[in-house]
Amino acid sequence: MGDWELVALRDAFFRLDGGSMFGVIPKVLWDRKKPADERNRIHLGLNCLLVKSPNWTALIEAGIGDKIAPADEDIYGLERETGLPAELAAEGLETDDIDFVILSHLHLDHCGWATVRDGDSYHPTFKQARYIIQKSEWQAAAKPDRRSRASYDSRNFEALQKGGVLHLVDGEHEVLPGIRVMHTGGHTWGHQIVVLESGDSRCVFLGDLVPTLAHFKTNWHMSWDLFPLELMAVKEGLLREAAERDDLLFFTHEDGEAFARAGILGEV
Repeated sequence: MGDWELVALRDAFFRLDGGSMFGVIPKVLWDRKKPADERNRIHLGLNCLLVKSPNWTALIEAGIGDKIAPADEDIYGLERETGLPAELAAEGLETDDIDFVILSHLHLDHCGWATVRDGDSYHPTFKQARYIIQKSEWQAAAKPDRRSRASYDSRNFEALQKGGVLHLVDGEHEVLPGIRVMHTGGHTWGHQIVVLESGDSRCVFLGDLVPTLAHFKTNWHMSWDLFPLELMAVKEGLLREAAERDDLLFFTHEDGEAFARAGILGEV
């Protein structure tokens, strides 16, 4: 895309309950798109987007990481062939080569590799990077409500503030020329998406606003979404514009190809 290279990286595959992923949508409908296993779980990807330019390198999202307990690995059906660090190495990159890390939100399956263990403590994985997070998401993760508590793991993000790499933003913010984050809310209080623009081309990293291709329709959303009506309103406007422009979209939980053109996905 212009002078940039966009690379889909996959930390792992995992499984979540299909009902939780589709909320009020009947199973007879969603099972056609994402078939459930014998435990009613659907197969999902943990996808991250690498953006390489001549002058900087950015990573959007950080997978589920390596802090998951063995019992939870079974619950989530975690399948890892390589992992995010190995995927970066395959691109010729070390952790210190990353200049920016942008996180859509701080649920444990989106920021796992943001930190790594060092003895009895944790430190930022990408020590030379600036981590971009919405201020409202940071506040929600630091003091989660009862419903959200299990979705956050403070080991994934507390060390960012201590390490001096945390950069909190409030609403729409230009990270770099051509890269901006937009606060959407909906899924979590501080959820954000990332819009990448170079020349006449645009790519939208959707985060959990639209986690898979099966969630492209406005009213197909997750029971995990804390503010569903807000999410649907933002999602409809965003996807209509993306379809009109035929934007490239990135789906963080799609278990097939992570990229798709909005113009071929049908009605919003």
